[in-house]
Amino acid sequence: MDNMSDKIFDIRKQSFPIVGIATTLESFEEVKVFVKNLPIESNMSFILYLEDQKESETELFKQISDNTNLKVSTIEPGNFLEPDKLYILKSDQTLSHSSGTLSISNRRHGVDSLSAIDHFFVSLALACKEFSRAILLSENSTDGLMGLNYIKEQGGTAFARMPETIQENGRQYQDSLSEAADFVLKTRDIPSQLQLLEAVYDSNYSLSTEKDKHILEGDDETYISILNLLRLTTGNDFSNYKEPTIRRRIARRMVIAKINTSKLYLGFLKDNPVEVDLLFNDLLIPVTDFFRDSQVFKMLPEIVFPKIIENKKNNDRIRIWVAGCSTGEEAYSIAIALHEFLASKKIAIKVQIFASDISERAISKARAGIYSRQDVRRISENRLSRYFTKIESSYHINKEIRDFCIFASHNFIKDPPFAKLDLVSCRNALIYLDSYLQKKAFKTFHYGLLPTGMLLLGKSESTSYTPGLFEPLVKNLKIFSRQNSVHAKIPISRESLDTVAVAKAKTAKKELSQPHFQEAAQNILYNNYTPAGVIVNEKKEIIHFHGDTGAFLLSPQGKPNFNILEMVREGLAFEVRSALLDARKTGQKAVKTAIPVKDRKYMADIEVVPLSESFEEKHYLILFRKSVKIVGELLDADGVQGSAEKRIKTLEKEIEQLREDIKKVTEDQELANEELQSTNEELLSTSEELQTLNEELETSAEQLQSNNEELIAMNEELVDRQEQLVLSRLYAEAITENIREPLLIINNEMRVKSANASFYSQFSVSEDAIESRIIFDTILASGNLVDLRPQIEHSISKGIKLDNAEVKIIMGNGHEKTMIMNVRPISNNKLGEPLALLAFEDITDLLRTNKMLASTNNNLEDKNKQLASFTAVASHDLQEPLRKISLFSGMITNNPDNVLSEESTLHLNRILVSAGRMQHLIDDLLMYSKVTSVNQGDFIETDIAQLIQDACDEIDDMILSKKAVITIGEIPAIKTIPALMRQVFINLISNSLKYSKEQESPIIKITASAGNIADSALIDSDKTFICISVNDNGIGFPETARLRLFDPFFRLHSKEEYEGTGIGLALCKKIMDLHSGYITCTGETGKGSEFNLYFPIFTLTTETN
Repeated sequence: MDNMSDKIFDIRKQSFPIVGIATTLESFEEVKVFVKNLPIESNMSFILYLEDQKESETELFKQISDNTNLKVSTIEPGNFLEPDKLYILKSDQTLSHSSGTLSISNRRHGVDSLSAIDHFFVSLALACKEFSRAILLSENSTDGLMGLNYIKEQGGTAFARMPETIQENGRQYQDSLSEAADFVLKTRDIPSQLQLLEAVYDSNYSLSTEKDKHILEGDDETYISILNLLRLTTGNDFSNYKEPTIRRRIARRMVIAKINTSKLYLGFLKDNPVEVDLLFNDLLIPVTDFFRDSQVFKMLPEIVFPKIIENKKNNDRIRIWVAGCSTGEEAYSIAIALHEFLASKKIAIKVQIFASDISERAISKARAGIYSRQDVRRISENRLSRYFTKIESSYHINKEIRDFCIFASHNFIKDPPFAKLDLVSCRNALIYLDSYLQKKAFKTFHYGLLPTGMLLLGKSESTSYTPGLFEPLVKNLKIFSRQNSVHAKIPISRESLDTVAVAKAKTAKKELSQPHFQEAAQNILYNNYTPAGVIVNEKKEIIHFHGDTGAFLLSPQGKPNFNILEMVREGLAFEVRSALLDARKTGQKAVKTAIPVKDRKYMADIEVVPLSESFEEKHYLILFRKSVKIVGELLDADGVQGSAEKRIKTLEKEIEQLREDIKKVTEDQELANEELQSTNEELLSTSEELQTLNEELETSAEQLQSNNEELIAMNEELVDRQEQLVLSRLYAEAITENIREPLLIINNEMRVKSANASFYSQFSVSEDAIESRIIFDTILASGNLVDLRPQIEHSISKGIKLDNAEVKIIMGNGHEKTMIMNVRPISNNKLGEPLALLAFEDITDLLRTNKMLASTNNNLEDKNKQLASFTAVASHDLQEPLRKISLFSGMITNNPDNVLSEESTLHLNRILVSAGRMQHLIDDLLMYSKVTSVNQGDFIETDIAQLIQDACDEIDDMILSKKAVITIGEIPAIKTIPALMRQVFINLISNSLKYSKEQESPIIKITASAGNIADSALIDSDKTFICISVNDNGIGFPETARLRLFDPFFRLHSKEEYEGTGIGLALCKKIMDLHSGYITCTGETGKGSEFNLYFPIFTLTTETN
């Protein structure tokens, strides 16, 4: 303790709440808000601790005083705290504790690896116990969280400020804050909630100031009813837990439920099973941590583990029991420390660490072995990387440590203990139990430990209630070794704990109702006017002496022996044994009178009374009195021995008493013999049954062996499946993280669980800005997403998908983006929490492109209309001169009056031929320009074979002149525009006729087939088409010209060789484009050509020709 240390609070003398307020300098404004809302009268004393205080004490004092009506002062060592005052610690002051007192000491940093704020709260908790209150006003810092846990652990109440901003690791910080604090509120709401909690507690469970006793003056009957309801519902009895702590936790739940009286809360519990579960978990106060108390874990490998190993032989196991393991941190810490020790010593030995707790919820988390960053903050980076695997933001305990531990739901107070243990660790669980349960717990641990076993307790715990069971091994660290002077047995209660609790409460009230002078009088009567006596156990061993027993008992010679039959004076042993037998048999007191004592002038009266209040073993009270009839009555008045007749009567009376005693002993012996005979027969029968059972067990063992082999095989299969699941998870995570689309997972409360990298990148947000928050409170709320909330909730609750919902979101830079959102519910969720996957696709650029395309299409349509108008005009203007040229040339040629020279006639014929070609070109151009767009209604189901026949009829003269042979195969009906499709076949057949060989008749085959397109380099090969092929045996074409044949005006031959305009095949391609089809060609010079028309399969009908 520093020189400055001095007491300011003593729990033995003061009994009002001490409220510790801690914060950092950057959150000082929150202190002003807090003190401004404090009432003038609260019966509480407040202490302000400001970390990294830089302002002068005068300035700090003034700012606080200006914002509160409370009396503000600094703390002076030696002056005890007073209620309704606010004390400010100086920049060099902090709190310290010792044996229930709170003191001032010099401010230090890093005390016991604790932060300054943690040290402040821990000192407050350990000194003020259930009178401690903690207010943490700093934000987004883990400093102080451990201190809040200590406050709760010691029976106090912890408050914390609700974070207003979310920073790094925000979700984990919020979870840790909720676990550490009883209430997480806005600063302005904390004073009213604090006052409400105290008011509810005082009105229902007021505390007396009597030294070392908390007399609960509230509704005891209701309190017991609440505990009985918990016992019936959860199977756990809290009646012998420390009542102030239990009552305060009940008061906390009452405040949360907004209920003012315990009777109303009892009714609320009966109607709400969920509240019973919440109260049960609140009473457990699951405060734990990895490697808590570093000095203890430093001592384990130095003293405890070597002591365990030195007693082990081959094939032995190390067996450890962590009782009250909560969520598993303690068990895993011991497992890691033991693994490191065994590895350093290169020892291979099997390890079993049994970890138990009465909370199924805590055991489930412990079994999973998954912890947050806040949970593992005290673990070194080396250990963290060695024994944990990080998956996303969680840390998973590795298999080699997990295999050490066996977690089970178990109550070490009432359930049979684990046995043959080397070490029992029960840290900070016993502090919640009263002395009765602590005795039971220590006897349980003593029974479970090996003779060389050890016990590890928490800082505030000791074995003082059970002397003789354990002795200190490392006293300051609460490490004890088992003592073997006491026979180990399981402490099994003969009465239910609730009965004991009720009886204990009634006894306490009765005792407290008696005035002090009456108690003093009773002590005098007990010590001076009650007969001498002893208390013996079932083995007839004396365990307690009362009064002067020298007239009836003697100390035996030699080795000390406390057996009552060995210590009573001669003549009394037989009667004492007889009386004990009677008392044991009847359960009532047994009395023996006027028993002669050898060599003494007095006779003895003996009274044996069974003690019914002994729970674990029967005990008997034996009282001794000197008989009223003494030997002197046998003497005559003159001192001479009386007549022989009196002597004979006395002897006869003694003989009669002896006969009765012998008869009784004989009857008891005969009864015992009959019982032994019956027992012997039962043993013989049982032996035969055991023989049969042994045979059945051997059969069962074989079956178990078979089942074990199957289980081993199944386990190997499960391991393989687990590896496959891990691999699948890694695959899924890799896909999720690398996919370009933003993905978001939410729960049924619309809170964000996780998102992928694309989401954070595209929306320019961090993980902590959205995770654990409602999506409508994030950047996604800037558009119309909130309008889709009903559809999203319906999708999650009903398990149905939501597709193509258009969402508009305003980004951080002010630009609006349009997205398509799809919602997929995630089923088979083992955690039981409904989840949904939201996938976003940014279509902003697509919509912009579509808009531009629409504008371009409108422009093109306008251009097409202008082109059509121009074509019509140009066609008319071009055709009119041609008609006149042809007309006038024909008139000149056909006029008989005109005498023309041969050369003139030749020129006129050339003019007529050129005009014909020009007319043909204009017609083709006109046709090509008109084929621009079509409507769906223009398509009709067309008999293609008949259409080809019609096309042949139209060019019949040309076919006949060429002596061509045209074959038309079976062709299905197709939806086409007949006029345009007829033009295609006219052009293709005309080309086959035109480019035929001179000495060979043209052969043209037209067939149909279904399948994929052969030329996949040019055409989408994923679709299925109907192909109509036009095959001829003409002159063909070179491969180099194949891709240019469908270009407008492209010609392979001169006009002198073959007539044509170069528009025909280009027109065919344009018409096929309008039909969503394709045209391709193949050919070889001198070997003919093949043109293929591809129509999409969906345009076909089931009918074919």
